[in-house]
Amino acid sequence: MSSVQAFGDSEGFPISLAIRAGDFVHTCAVGDHGFNPRDVRYNSKGVVVDDGAGMPKRSIEEETRGTIETLRSVLAEAGCTLNDIVDISLWFKDPRDFEAVNAVYAEYFKAPFPTRSVFQVGFMGDYRIEMKATAYKPLARR
Repeated sequence: MSSVQAFGDSEGFPISLAIRAGDFVHTCAVGDHGFNPRDVRYNSKGVVVDDGAGMPKRSIEEETRGTIETLRSVLAEAGCTLNDIVDISLWFKDPRDFEAVNAVYAEYFKAPFPTRSVFQVGFMGDYRIEMKATAYKPLARR
């Protein structure tokens, strides 16, 4: 029977940042910064106006690079790299950012590319993009 190993946590959320299940590592969805749900402020329609993280204004390219670097850090805790990713999901706030995000994505990922899904959503934090990945990194066999 395969054991499950958790890596990292996120203040304010009952989650692991990554889980190793056998030869696969699954990450939670990440953005370019963390936040505490107690600090989030919403408008009257329930849309996040401030997640309390104090992030400066940044371009979608900067936010995408930051998100990929966060993903890299989460994977590293589980002994993986971006090259180990076999599947990745991207969530966008604004689908018009797709072309700019794709250009940054191509800086980090080369053929053979991971499979990828892209969705448009609203976020709990002050994000324009989040990513979640599955990596394949076989455990050393004895």
